[in-house]
Amino acid sequence: TIALKKSFPRGLPMRILLVEDDPMIADAVKSALADEAHAVDHVSSGRTALTQLGLSDYQLVLLDLGLPGLDGMSVLRTLRGEGSAKNDIPVIILTARDALEDRLNGLDAGADDYLVKPFHMSELLAHMRAVMRRRNGAAANVLSNGDLLAFASYRANMSSPTATSR
Repeated sequence: TIALKKSFPRGLPMRILLVEDDPMIADAVKSALADEAHAVDHVSSGRTALTQLGLSDYQLVLLDLGLPGLDGMSVLRTLRGEGSAKNDIPVIILTARDALEDRLNGLDAGADDYLVKPFHMSELLAHMRAVMRRRNGAAANVLSNGDLLAFASYRANMSSPTATSR
């Protein structure tokens, strides 16, 4: 019997860009991510974030909205803009802006997820795993092994026209 994994494995290291202007929040997030074996580059302004994104490859961006100079929404729109070489990098917004309109605007502008401060680090890590599952095509509870496919509570044998319930 093959067990179906329901969560993204912990401990898969990623290179992450943290864009946060509050040093206390940045230090706490960097520390929590380092404990999970992630490599984190931290910048505190929107312009520096765009520069850093042009210089390095990241698997994930954690983006505050209330940044000095170029705000987080402008960074997100630039990153998701037509012709941007980095427009497929997953972005999770981390912000104190909790109004429904702000959340909708962030998601509609291209954020993959939106997390309101304050948050628990375990919640951030869960959001990161969920975003990466979706990005890696592993969000569905589907397991395949040769001609056998399992979808949540159903099993189908591709070499026969039948499907059975578990």
